Amino acid sequence: METDPKPAAGGDARGAGLAIAGMTVTFYVALAALVVVGMWTVLCVYAIVKWIGSAPKAPDPTVIVLSVVLLVTLLVTLLAVGIGLVGRSMTPKKRKKAKT
Repeated sequence: METDPKPAAGGDARGAGLAIAGMTVTFYVALAALVVVGMWTVLCVYAIVKWIGSAPKAPDPTVIVLSVVLLVTLLVTLLAVGIGLVGRSMTPKKRKKAKT
């Protein structure tokens, strides 16, 4: 029994595709909890810094909004990097053409 030297296109990428789908679904399910925990941490650190540094001043809403934006951007960027790393296995490597 001979094996085909060229597997069908996309036949071996099914596992990587399922891994990407599972990772994406898991990430989006956990995203709400990650944002809540991240914001709790950011606001606690911000409150400590305000308490040590400039207690009489009111908190700056711009800092709070920017911290939310940066936190969500960081989490989505980490997802994209993870998908990119797993997705590399789906891209077929270029092969040199055999001289005939």
